Amino acid sequence: MKYALVTGCDHGVGLALAEQLVKRNYTVAACRINENEAQLDLLAKRYPGQMTIIPLDISNDESVRNLASVFPFPALDLLINNAGILGTMDSGPDAPLDFSLMQKVMNVNAFGALRVTSALLSALRKGSDKTVVNISSEAGSIGDCERTGWFGYCMSKAANNMQGTLIHNTLRREGGRVFQMHPGHVATYMRGHLDTTARITPEESAEGILRVVLDTPHETCDRPLYLDYQGKELPW
Repeated sequence: MKYALVTGCDHGVGLALAEQLVKRNYTVAACRINENEAQLDLLAKRYPGQMTIIPLDISNDESVRNLASVFPFPALDLLINNAGILGTMDSGPDAPLDFSLMQKVMNVNAFGALRVTSALLSALRKGSDKTVVNISSEAGSIGDCERTGWFGYCMSKAANNMQGTLIHNTLRREGGRVFQMHPGHVATYMRGHLDTTARITPEESAEGILRVVLDTPHETCDRPLYLDYQGKELPW
């Protein structure tokens, strides 16, 4: 039996990842922050015994400690750090910058993933696969950056890439690995409304991510693989 945990399963890519993992016969711990998001409840009812719903705020130390204390599985094969926020798309350094909001974005997108991985590291070490997938972004690439703003999000994803690399340096010595994954421009509600400019559905993104991580052979590498949902390598 394989065990997985996915954060940010309220809706969108996280919800799609949880469903597709269950269909792949994983037993899944699906984490959400908003208990009023009923889609996850409906999904759990469709797969009784294969899914456990856990409340989780990855920006909060106590909430993550509680996750570790109620972790329902004897081991963890696959951890997907999906939860994240956008902040504001600042137009540039001459615009008024909301540093408190940028700190919140950093706390969620970079420190949040690290909080969860650190809290569940002992469970990962007991798993057969010891795999961590961090949902990063092409916005975290320093080598391919043309933006002049969106400081909080871009900086947080670059920091996410670094924390993933540091975790990979530990896990690869123990037979594990880390993937930094760009999910594509997905039609989700991360901006507070449905992003109708996006052409990728959450289901397409989730299917691609799992195909790249679980179905595609990869050589053991000194650093994590930084890929998009189609398997294309991204510049760090």
